[in-house]
Amino acid sequence: MIVPLVGLFLLIMIPIWRDDARLDAFYDRVVAYPLPPNSRDAFSMDRDATFGKNLVGGSGSYCDYRVRITLQTALTPQEIHRHYDNASIAGAESKAMISLYFRDEDSAGGRRVIVEAYDSHDWDGDWRCY
Repeated sequence: MIVPLVGLFLLIMIPIWRDDARLDAFYDRVVAYPLPPNSRDAFSMDRDATFGKNLVGGSGSYCDYRVRITLQTALTPQEIHRHYDNASIAGAESKAMISLYFRDEDSAGGRRVIVEAYDSHDWDGDWRCY
């Protein structure tokens, strides 16, 4: 009786453990990527790594990985775009897509930039993205 339950447990959990490990590795690659000059991680304790289905909209059975960091920078949006346009960060399955969201300048003359790295792949057994 216990063997079928253990088998069912493993059948369900192995894809979850695999995708959690992919998210952790993706997160490590994103935060290891060099920051632009004159920039710092604004909230290193508040970084966001998310896994699931339809994180950026759409439909279908696929898995999404998203890592978000917030920078404080003295650079212009064009300089930040140039830095991340050349980024080659491996995603969970392929090259990560990078999105940038700019906030207004603060009183110190800098600005906040949200850097979002994203990757996706077809469903491969993890019930969280079916």
